[in-house]
Amino acid sequence: MGYCSGRCTLIFVCGMQLVCVLERQIFDFLGYQWAPILANFVHIIIVILGLFGTIQYRPRYITGYAVWLVFWVTWNVFVICFYLEAGDLSKLAGFIYACYVVKCITEEEDSFDFIGGFDSYGYQGPQKTSHLQLQPMYM
Repeated sequence: MGYCSGRCTLIFVCGMQLVCVLERQIFDFLGYQWAPILANFVHIIIVILGLFGTIQYRPRYITGYAVWLVFWVTWNVFVICFYLEAGDLSKLAGFIYACYVVKCITEEEDSFDFIGGFDSYGYQGPQKTSHLQLQPMYM
């Protein structure tokens, strides 16, 4: 009966993570989102450092890999729950979208120069009257 030490198990886990993240990277390259591609590259680098730390027994690399792994798993669980709209995350998505819309609206510039332009003597805005009033435009 074979015996697998903790180092052997960690090497196996790192190898499986490399295979999975490379597969995920291939599918991310098919899309147009660059943030997951960059995150996968960072994950690949840290997994390689964790693998190196396991083989060479470098405690700092193993600790850094463990901290990154907790962050990576937490982030992936959040993303999965976000896309499945589990719990109150659908409210969070609405809040984020509302903030984005408000930001876009407030950044909109009102000084757009039309063909005639907004000069001080030309166009005057519409005024409230009981009938339609035509005003001449000077060019």
